Amino acid sequence: MLATRIMIVEDEVVIAMDIRNQLEDFGYNVVASAISGGQAISEAAEHRPEIVIMDIVLRGAMDGITAAQTIVNSLHIPVIFLTAYSDPATLRRARGSGAYSYLIKPFRADELHACIEVALYKHQLERKLKESEQWFAKTLHCISDAVVATDADGKIRFMNPVAEILTGVPLEDAQGKLVTDIMTLVTQSDRTLVENPLPRALRTLSVTGLDSATILVTPSGREFPLDDGAAPILDDKGALLGAVLVFRDITQRCQIENLLRDSEERFHSAFDLAAIGMTLLAIDGRFLQVNSSLSQIFGYSEKELLTMNLHKLTQDGESNVLLNYHLRQLISDALASFQFEVECIHKTAGKPVWALLSGSLVRNTAGEPQYFIIQIQDITERKYMEQQLIYIANHDPLTGLLNRQQFHTRLSDALSSSRRHDNKLALMFLDLDRFKLINDTLGHRIGDLLLEAVGDRLKISVRTNDTLARLGGDEFIVLLGDIDDIDNVARIAQKTIELLTQPFSLEGNDIVITASIGISIFPDDGENGQTLMMNADSAMYLAKERGKNNYQFYTLAMTERSLERMTIERGLRYALTHHELRLHYQPQIEAATGRTVSVEALVRWQHPEWGLVYPDRFIAVAEETGLIVPIGLWVLRTACLQAKVWQEEHDSLFTQVAVNVSARQFLETDLFQAIKEVLAETGLDPSCLELEITESAVMEDPERTLNVLHQLHELGVRLSIDDFGTGYSSLTYLRQFPVHSVKIDRSFVQNIPSDKGSMALVRAVIALAHELELEVTAEGVETEAQMAFLQNQQSDRLQGYLFSKPASASQLETDFQPAAMKALLLGRR
Repeated sequence: MLATRIMIVEDEVVIAMDIRNQLEDFGYNVVASAISGGQAISEAAEHRPEIVIMDIVLRGAMDGITAAQTIVNSLHIPVIFLTAYSDPATLRRARGSGAYSYLIKPFRADELHACIEVALYKHQLERKLKESEQWFAKTLHCISDAVVATDADGKIRFMNPVAEILTGVPLEDAQGKLVTDIMTLVTQSDRTLVENPLPRALRTLSVTGLDSATILVTPSGREFPLDDGAAPILDDKGALLGAVLVFRDITQRCQIENLLRDSEERFHSAFDLAAIGMTLLAIDGRFLQVNSSLSQIFGYSEKELLTMNLHKLTQDGESNVLLNYHLRQLISDALASFQFEVECIHKTAGKPVWALLSGSLVRNTAGEPQYFIIQIQDITERKYMEQQLIYIANHDPLTGLLNRQQFHTRLSDALSSSRRHDNKLALMFLDLDRFKLINDTLGHRIGDLLLEAVGDRLKISVRTNDTLARLGGDEFIVLLGDIDDIDNVARIAQKTIELLTQPFSLEGNDIVITASIGISIFPDDGENGQTLMMNADSAMYLAKERGKNNYQFYTLAMTERSLERMTIERGLRYALTHHELRLHYQPQIEAATGRTVSVEALVRWQHPEWGLVYPDRFIAVAEETGLIVPIGLWVLRTACLQAKVWQEEHDSLFTQVAVNVSARQFLETDLFQAIKEVLAETGLDPSCLELEITESAVMEDPERTLNVLHQLHELGVRLSIDDFGTGYSSLTYLRQFPVHSVKIDRSFVQNIPSDKGSMALVRAVIALAHELELEVTAEGVETEAQMAFLQNQQSDRLQGYLFSKPASASQLETDFQPAAMKALLLGRR
């Protein structure tokens, strides 16, 4: 902060130096000094100090009082007198100079300091007051309203130029007169006298105004409508000082209001009598005003509509999005108006209303949005006719399915989408077998009814997002979009064939038909619609050559693969009910002691023709079809029963049994309840059961899985993450899940010790699991080198062909030698 600048005027040099020292000790900045009145004026004009310390007696003809008058009046700088003179004449002269203070020599330093600060503060207040008075005066002169101020008796003290012009009386003539002397107020309706609001404000000490349309009559006889108001002026203690009256000539406003009133009357006549629906819509979508035509269109009364908004009358979210977009375009000036068709809601449920909706925006004089003008024309009948024409143009008149032309359009669009998203799609070309015979024997009417019924059944067999069409005659085609598994196409084709073979009852005739289906896949069997349809047609003829009532893929390999999948599915269903499933068990060895601690239950299928079938051939089909759920329950029950037998009859040959659980079992069953019931049924202690869950099963629905696992953990069942490292490897969930162990997949173990990467990964998994206080089981151990590495890395359990291949329960009881396992594991130590 800058120091206050001071100038000293003193003809005694020693005294001047002493004053300077005192001032500088207080932190002031002495910017100049003078010894005469003339020099004081000159130095003050040059340096512009904030305050002047002035002696009265100075050298030369001009004393300090005269110099002070010039400095105060011309330069507006405060002056403090320092003098040894205090006689009445000198004091009178000093007071007239406008000085801010007067100190008698000798004085104390603190007196001088206080005197300076008081003078500075007083000068600052005076400057602010003067600025405020100037601002107020300028404001009153510049405002467009007339202002009259009076004293407490109602006599005029001030009028601004606008008041002088409107009343026709100059301020000098009006001062001292009552307001009623220069202003006469009469009502606009019957010209009766009206009391001026200013005397009423003085009398009631409250703000007052005019209660009705009023005319001012000036002393010269000029008349004009006005709007005015008055308020009392009170001091801080509430004492009345006067009052102020503010008024304006509203002649132009009245003219505009009259024009506007006429315009509004014309607008409302056109609005209310319009043949189309019209509404004034608030910026937020509320109805502000509606006409009778709008009520007729939507079935709501005008009163009901005024409680609603336009968005509630549109049919769906997409229409609301479109409406909001156009309204925003009007507000942003991107559009001057808009028009679009939209489906709306009638008060009567189920009655459609199509409307042509037009809109524009009304702004005020400042350009701010005020409301929308919306016109709504009922085009329901026209829209219905258009839709009928479109439907006829795009659909088969007999079955109501898409026709050939529209199917080609859909196919073209689907191919473009599949190319963009790198998806597959399939075409199923279907032809009824021996349809001509039915036409020839039962007549074309029955033939047409049959085609209609076939179309209805085909609608049931395909998915909702697929496209079904009749190409002509007895040929139908289905477009299956977004195919992620070719087997699903085969399943749909088989379902379609089975559905069509069920008898049709038509006018007393029970008709049984079959169908041949040809299938082509994009992009495998063609890059364009024409090629795909041609190849599907070829595949359909191949189906007819192979006995009809079947489906064929254009690619033979696909046909064979899909047939095998279907065979496996049917075979598995049979195997479940005819006891063809078997369990084999593979021991798990404790690496530190060589003790056999558990066995893993592994399902096999004893097929009457194929022999013993391993899971890699049928588990995927079981997962896809949901058969894994009953298979998994059978495995669980059988394994628990066997473990209980071993515990009771073979001196705890194996203390635990491990059972694999698939992701499908978590998603489709109450897994916890099923396991609880099996344990109760078999009498196996929960601690003797270990469930092996793959990482993919864990991550299928982590929240649901976590809940089930906590229930199983509380029951006492051991939990293990199977094939660890091949799935999502979510360490976050691994920490959250109440698992006891992890199982390293055989794909990492089989490359030990030749692959350093596999060794590093296994080493890291074991270290991580132990850090999380989890046991580690390594499966797929086939060599002693692998065993030695895993022992060195402190894997807790080992499993693999080195110890035993999976075998039936009876084979294990006969052939497995626990002592040999101990010798093998402990012999290398």
